[in-house]
This record gives sequence, C-alpha cells and structure tokens, in this order.
Amino acid sequence: MNNSQTNIKNQRLDLIKEIEETPEESIPELLKMVRFFREISLVKQTSLTNWEQAIAQINNTDTMNQKEEKIRELCQSWCELDDENEQKETLKIIESLEDVSI
Repeated sequence: MNNSQTNIKNQRLDLIKEIEETPEESIPELLKMVRFFREISLVKQTSLTNWEQAIAQINNTDTMNQKEEKIRELCQSWCELDDENEQKETLKIIESLEDVSI
C-alpha cells in the first residue's frame, strides 16, 4: 500500500471515529451534511468535465469566427440550462484555470 492509500485509509478511520463519537441526536444533521457535501462534489466534477469538453471544442475550431460562435453557444447554454448554483461553481472553476480570463 502506498503512502497516499495509507493516508486515505487513516482519514477514513478518523472519520468513522468522529461519527461514532457524534451524539445520537446529531446524527440526522450529520447525515444531511455528508450527503450535501457529496452532492456538491459531484456538481463540481460535472462542471469541470463539461467545461473541459467545451474548451476542447473551442480549441478544435479552425477560425476565430468559429471560436467566437462556440463561445456564444457555450454562454447561451450556460444561461439556459444551469441553475444559479451550478453557474457559480462553473465560474469558480473557470477563474481557477490558467490562461483563461473573463
């Protein structure tokens, strides 16, 4: 087992210990928080994957006009399809990327 796997295993054990030490009356709230965290993590990953695919499409176009049109399409679909939280998450991802400015 490599160091990273050992670290994750230890963190998992720490998490289980914390859960076991949580008072019974707090378990429903803790469960809600864990589920919410997992959902947010999935949204972030989906947003990142979608953004990377959109950038690849833009980069694979030949002319500047085609690139501008792809960017317009991306922005339009972003406004129409995503809810506000997804838009905020996508914006954070975009801003974190190197060589990208908005």
